[in-house]
Order: sequence, then C-alpha cells, then structure tokens
Amino acid sequence: MKPKKQIDCNCETEEKPKFIQSKMFLGIVTAFAIVMLAFPYYSSIFYPKTEKQIIVVDKSNIQKVEFTISGMTCASCGEHVNHEVNKLTGIISSNASYENGNAIVEFDNSKTNISEIEKAINSTGYSVTDKKEN
Repeated sequence: MKPKKQIDCNCETEEKPKFIQSKMFLGIVTAFAIVMLAFPYYSSIFYPKTEKQIIVVDKSNIQKVEFTISGMTCASCGEHVNHEVNKLTGIISSNASYENGNAIVEFDNSKTNISEIEKAINSTGYSVTDKKEN
C-alpha cells in the first residue's frame, strides 16, 4: 500500500459563502423588515380617498354617533373602518381613531341608519362594543 499524500499547506481553502449566509441577503432582509415595520405610517395610501358629493335635504336629519370599537391596533385599522363606512350613502363624515378606540360618524338618517353603520364596521373584522348618540 502506498502512503497517502499529505497537503504541505495547512491554509484554509476560501469557499464562497452561500447566498443565505451572505451580506447581501442580510441587507435585503433588513430592508424588508424596516419597510414592514413602517407599514402603519404609509398604509393609508392603499385606501383611496372617497370624495363624494353629499346633498342634505333637511338639516334635522343629520345625526352624530360615537361607536366604541374593539380590535383596532394601528392607524391602518382606523383607515379601514373609515373606508368601509364611507361606502354607505348618506355618510357626511367618518373619523375612526385607533388611539381612542372609537369612530365618530356623522350621517343623514334619512339615507342610512345606525344599524347599517354598525354592520359596516363589524364587516371590517373589528367589533362595535358600544354606541352613543351625540
């Protein structure tokens, strides 16, 4: 039997690291994480502004109700609620706030009613826990 040849040099061979272990991959993952963490600040661009002309026939029909909503966790949640409520006819203004956990809706009660607004809010996945007429 012949003896095995030994390598004279004890240096490590340079191997190119796999992509998942590279600095490029780390940079991409870091950038993606930053974009996702900032989502609540720019999420409103995904909800188009619903500009509509509102004709109020009788000012005595205007009603304002404050809905207490549970389940909202960010500004995007409030935008989602506003977007759904503004789809209804007769909505004059809708201001949902996740900080306060509520939505204040002003509407013409001859064109829509409180139960329709509550149904629209509940359809977003958040739930109305209380309502107060102002």
